[in-house]
Amino acid sequence: MVVKRDEQDLLDWLGTELGFLTGVGHYNEEPLVFEPYQVAFLRSAKKYRWVEKARQVGFSFLFACEAIARCHLREAHTSVMVSYNLEDAKEKVNYARQLAEELPLAFRKKLVTDSKTELAFLSNSASKRVSRIISNPSKAPRGKKGDLYLDELAHYANDREVYKGSTALILRSRGQLTGCSSPLGRRGVFWEIARQELRRYPTYWRLRAPWWLCRFFSTDVQRASREAVLMPTEQRVRAFGTKDIQDQFDSLLLEDFEQEFECQYCDESYSFFPYELILPCTSDDLVLADDFAGLPVVKGRLVAGFDVGRKRDLSELALFEELDGKKECRLLRSYDRVPFAEQEADLRRLLNTLPIGRLSIDQNGLGMHLAENLRRDFAQVVPETFTNESKETWANDLKILLQRKDVVLPKDRDLVAQVHSIKRRLTPSGKPSFEVERDEVARGHADRAWAVMLACRKERGPQPGDVIEVGVRIIG
Repeated sequence: MVVKRDEQDLLDWLGTELGFLTGVGHYNEEPLVFEPYQVAFLRSAKKYRWVEKARQVGFSFLFACEAIARCHLREAHTSVMVSYNLEDAKEKVNYARQLAEELPLAFRKKLVTDSKTELAFLSNSASKRVSRIISNPSKAPRGKKGDLYLDELAHYANDREVYKGSTALILRSRGQLTGCSSPLGRRGVFWEIARQELRRYPTYWRLRAPWWLCRFFSTDVQRASREAVLMPTEQRVRAFGTKDIQDQFDSLLLEDFEQEFECQYCDESYSFFPYELILPCTSDDLVLADDFAGLPVVKGRLVAGFDVGRKRDLSELALFEELDGKKECRLLRSYDRVPFAEQEADLRRLLNTLPIGRLSIDQNGLGMHLAENLRRDFAQVVPETFTNESKETWANDLKILLQRKDVVLPKDRDLVAQVHSIKRRLTPSGKPSFEVERDEVARGHADRAWAVMLACRKERGPQPGDVIEVGVRIIG
């Protein structure tokens, strides 16, 4: 309970956003009650505010609350809300409209504009100036000044453009710029400002709101605020999570749950192979051979992978030497619009020149005849079929090697970009799918990355060229 000493104290308190909202604000006929992190946000006077938050912890509603308070406490104030899509933009206006309708008449301004994406309030003073709340889908709000809220900024396709078009709009006003989002991988302007790993952003006030700080998700917010951060994810979910949070944890992949509800930038949602996993396994000292005959003296076992290009994609060959459990890249070769007959001839030269222990070759589509021809003459050739299940196995094999630092790759920007471009998604049936969006960086379908995975895949069962022993029992 807040006790005021005199009437002026009460007026001063009601003149703040927090005092106005908690003093006279209602929603669904209930007084407004804010979480501690929401109170901290409303009290922040910094011009730049940056909020990392879990899903459904109340920031979209909070923005509408703050906007309504300022439209009623200030003259000619403008709040501009930018949302992920049009439906989210409309929802914020719906929140604001209901908050305004439930204000006491003595505090309520006249609503003079009421649309799905804009509200305008006429001042009760003689000035008759208008305050507005404008809500738009993800586009740069040029030509307006006041408060700017960039909600779920990490999820915008044009995040940097929206941010760049927003920063100047608070320079000549009392406005604040607020960036708020749940994470979406270690990428984009939201991540750059939130974590400051690329450069410092010293002017920003920062707030982080994971699920355990919200009373709707946590069974004991006070204790969780002290202890949860020190626990592994599953332990804190079981210790403090409501049934809804525990159901979410049981329904999602660990990386997805941590990103959606714990403010962790899990690169796996953007890439199955984060840069932090790939880069430590690259070496400037690794010198690749230009040709098969130029390979240095081989001390270990040679394994290779060949991804067959289709249409405008490249065919790619990756050759690794396996020694003492580690795989080190020895050669990478691209075949750009090379006829299949010439590709086959070059692979035959590889198999005749070097002691290849295994050559895994893509036999999908156009690669079928190439794989069959080579397999007929070389026992160490293993035709491989690309399916969602096999790609998951190969991707996991490479990921384990990277995690253990048991693979050495050249510090090649194109190769690193291709490996990083591979994304793991779930199909409508719930099965994993590994794919890459075609662009100039990834160069087709990340063919070189798949060639590396074919070469580095874990060998299960009898190996190519092994002698199969058959036990027989002679009767009689």
